[in-house]
Amino acid sequence: MVFGFGTAAISGFLLTAVPQWTGTRPVSGAPLGLLFLLWASGRIVFLAGSTPPAVALIDLAYLPVLAATVTAPMLRGGGRKNFVFPLLLTAMWIGNLLCHFSADAWIQDQMRRGLHLGVYGMVGMVAILAGRVVPGFTSNALRRRGKPAVIRTPQPIEWAAKISLLVTLGAAVLGADIRFQGTAALLSGALFALRMRGWQSLQTVGEPIVWILHAGHGFLTLALLCKGITDLTGLLPATAAFHAFTAGTIGTMVIGIMTRASLGHTGRPLVVRPAISVAYCLVLFGALVRIFGAPFAPELFSDLLLVGGGAWAAGYAIFTWVYLPILIAPRADSRPS
Repeated sequence: MVFGFGTAAISGFLLTAVPQWTGTRPVSGAPLGLLFLLWASGRIVFLAGSTPPAVALIDLAYLPVLAATVTAPMLRGGGRKNFVFPLLLTAMWIGNLLCHFSADAWIQDQMRRGLHLGVYGMVGMVAILAGRVVPGFTSNALRRRGKPAVIRTPQPIEWAAKISLLVTLGAAVLGADIRFQGTAALLSGALFALRMRGWQSLQTVGEPIVWILHAGHGFLTLALLCKGITDLTGLLPATAAFHAFTAGTIGTMVIGIMTRASLGHTGRPLVVRPAISVAYCLVLFGALVRIFGAPFAPELFSDLLLVGGGAWAAGYAIFTWVYLPILIAPRADSRPS
């Protein structure tokens, strides 16, 4: 899920956004096909019974190639402020490396650290992305409805939130004192709550394609608060924060961005079908069940994991059913794809 599904989602975003940021041509044709085949090869080798070194070598090849692909236009066309994304891809690659080394017994007890490093790299991207796109998307949606559209985030809060997240996630990966981790997480959660204070989230209820992004940012805030409570009091299991980061933050933001980008880049109106609103709700429900299943019904936790995972997967299945015809058809406005 992290190094397969997660890297696919990140690739789609970066390969779409970086050309817009840098004014360069997007990757297309044979280079894009080869990039996809490299990603797919990393999935296939797990099923093909290959030797552990071969699996590791092929799977680990993808993220460095992706990082080089998105870094090159930044060097040519400017956009150096976006170098944080290749750095986060590098962090994810190190996490993947630790997972392979631990699984193959080349090093001991690093699987959890590697998995968390991969997840936290994605969470860092979501945090940066949300600060850039959610206010703008919200403002545009409210203007279309004739409502006031003053959406702003004070820069001190924006920077403080990002720095606090870096400290929190870095402390978690490095295994810092648990009280420090908990305090940093609570502070970071509070800052991210303040970050979206001026985003007029309640005004987006009538715009599913917008409120799902607010929900994704809300899960980030919830994840940090859950981690703080876990570390400082033990009242919540560690799984609560982890599911809030993964099924919640990453899961909702990915489906939200995919549904919006797929419409915008195929020349269609930015209005989702009712089925996609159902998909959003299923993903939200699945995440919430996984987050709060263990604290409130520990005896049913295994069953609730299946319920939550099933709902989450059903939401993505609906996305595939609705959007596959859109993505394989010509653009609605007849422009080149």
